[in-house]
Amino acid sequence: MSRSTQIRPKYRITTELSPNMIVDEVKLLLDKSDKVDGRIVDNNVYLKLPVEELHYWSPEFQVKIKKEDKVTSIRGIAGPNPKVWATFMVFYGLAIMLLIFGGSLGISQWMLDIESIWIWSVPVSIILYAIIFVAAKYGQRLGADQLIRLRDFLDKAIESAEKKH
Repeated sequence: MSRSTQIRPKYRITTELSPNMIVDEVKLLLDKSDKVDGRIVDNNVYLKLPVEELHYWSPEFQVKIKKEDKVTSIRGIAGPNPKVWATFMVFYGLAIMLLIFGGSLGISQWMLDIESIWIWSVPVSIILYAIIFVAAKYGQRLGADQLIRLRDFLDKAIESAEKKH
């Protein structure tokens, strides 16, 4: 999961355990753990690190556990704090809008042989997009060890529930 090229890596497994067994085991391990914090809402588990270990790039791990046919599907998505995620989405949106609108205006004026600085919005927006992407990958790398800890916690909870089954 930490070597993924995705900005928000995904986690998917299936098990024959019931969702309640997994959720109960996660609750039990959360009560015992001082290395992982979290909360559970129905069959949704939100894992994060203790407050004293959090930094700007610290990941959160959202997991949905649901019954599908004869198996239980466990799907998780990892990402930064929602405020950090929203900030990055705003910057991505601004870069794309600059490319579309500024680029359209600049290219139109260039095709009409009108001198325009808007033509520069195309390379500027591409460079801006690349900078945002590199910053996101940098943050993902800084939070990789913490993300591995969150995933290991979930794996341990599932393994423990399977042993009890």
